[in-house]
Amino acid sequence: MVLLPLLLALPALAGPTPVPVPRLNGCPSGYHSSGDFCAPGSSARFAIERTGGCPSGYHTSGSYCVASRDDTPHAIVRSGSCPSGYTSSGGYCLEQRSSSARSSTGSRTSALKPQALPRDGGCPSGYHTSGDYCRPGSTARFAIPRTRGCPSGYHTSGNFCVATSSSARHAMPRSGSCPSGYHTSGDYCLSSR
Repeated sequence: MVLLPLLLALPALAGPTPVPVPRLNGCPSGYHSSGDFCAPGSSARFAIERTGGCPSGYHTSGSYCVASRDDTPHAIVRSGSCPSGYTSSGGYCLEQRSSSARSSTGSRTSALKPQALPRDGGCPSGYHTSGDYCRPGSTARFAIPRTRGCPSGYHTSGNFCVATSSSARHAMPRSGSCPSGYHTSGDYCLSSR
């Protein structure tokens, strides 16, 4: 049958890149303790803090939900109705994907891929309002909630910090000391690579 070889030739759906998560009573599987964070190891999959049961495609690992496969869709904690492009799965919103979301290399999506964010006042530049969320448009860059100033390589856009370029380093709000592979940049941890 010709269809099977064609399906096998398609690149795999890319799942979200694992990034450090705040340490809560231990670390999820595939992660190790690093400062006040859990840093992903080479076999780690995307993890998110657990609030109740885990969303579809994720399994419980201590205080976290960990993607069960490399191609599991991105999940965010649900606040009200899910933004466009996401479906509800318990207390979470899961990114919907189609065949156009396939990666050309089959690798995970970049840690700097713009994702839906909980709305805080208005939305950052490049994003639009979708219920209680800010949904990235085609020109959006990676953004994080702003605490005070923005980390190096980011600029202020309302209550958010937006990456100044697609080559900016991954940033996350700092809670205590930064994990290995990250350094302090104001109130943030900024990837060293």
